[in-house]
Amino acid sequence: METYAVRGAARKTTGHYRRPGTRELYCGRRAGGRNSIFAAVRGWHLCKRCVRAEARDRYEAEAVAEAWRSEVVEPAGMLVIASYTRPRGAEQLAFDGVPRPHEQYALFAA
Repeated sequence: METYAVRGAARKTTGHYRRPGTRELYCGRRAGGRNSIFAAVRGWHLCKRCVRAEARDRYEAEAVAEAWRSEVVEPAGMLVIASYTRPRGAEQLAFDGVPRPHEQYALFAA
């Protein structure tokens, strides 16, 4: 993940994570330029507040994504009707187009 320096920092030896969609860092400061190229420099470290907050946001986003993946969704265009309110006979065939077994027998008996 890309890291950023604090805006106006003299030394860029601390990496910060930027909050998605903003120019602010997770620790509340304004983001400056990218500084992941300094990772090889002696004394390089990551801001602990940014690391914790980014990990928390990532965990929450994964939980929401998992909830969406596991949620049962009706196919688009399906009409859900309680069984006791469904019409019967020819009226039912015209309504949802799926005949019940006893109606299939009536269709093919003719």
